[in-house]
Amino acid sequence: MKKVWITALAKEQVSVVTITAAASQYGVSADGHFWLDDLKNMAWMGIRDKLCENEIALWVIVGKAEDLKPETRYGLSLLALSIRTERPDISILWVDTGDQIRTEFLPTLFAGVPLVRLDSAMLGPKLAAGANMSPKSSPAEYRLEIHANPGFGVWFEVGPVAEQEWSGAMFAVAGGEVMAHGVGPAGTLPHKCVLEYPMQGLRLNLGETEYTGWAVSNVLNRDSSYFVKVDGVPSAFLFGSLAEDDEAEAHVVHIGKREV
Repeated sequence: MKKVWITALAKEQVSVVTITAAASQYGVSADGHFWLDDLKNMAWMGIRDKLCENEIALWVIVGKAEDLKPETRYGLSLLALSIRTERPDISILWVDTGDQIRTEFLPTLFAGVPLVRLDSAMLGPKLAAGANMSPKSSPAEYRLEIHANPGFGVWFEVGPVAEQEWSGAMFAVAGGEVMAHGVGPAGTLPHKCVLEYPMQGLRLNLGETEYTGWAVSNVLNRDSSYFVKVDGVPSAFLFGSLAEDDEAEAHVVHIGKREV
């Protein structure tokens, strides 16, 4: 039997019972937990293994706009990043218990995720569809992963894909702080590395948002990555190849409300 995992952003038992009952009507079992905001101890990692279980076909996030505090947004984004390499086939559904959540209100990593109201007649069909169909995927433009542990903190890993090559790399945050960086083989935090022309304190402006970043001139390919440690609760971050001209493409990930 297909299973649904429910992440309830608020401790509202009625919402969980409603979703569980709706899923059951379509032959889908449901289980879940109440979300805990504790970024320091990385409470979000506590359910990562559950979401990586193959029997979990759909991740349901339920709450209202007021539940999406900055810490909650960041924790959910980190969790989504941490599972997508291992579970690219898992579907996600947002269930709005109010009437204020819109696509542009969600973090970038949840862009395109279906939305349904808790009191909608489409709740059951949406749950059934999500549990029985894998999400559509498009070719990746870059690599973006995280390495996280309460001991060494949160490190982002970025790099090019396929036959691409980056002539250096940069990573900048708004609202958080870059604390360290490194370059090494993809998939593993480097213990030692040689940084070519490392830079710190770069100031970038995108719209009304100011980013502060670090960068290196090391050439990266599909087998090598740029690793950046980030502290705090960023509202957004951007990254990409480092170039001296204006042709370099920066990839932007919003944690807070996205600009549209």
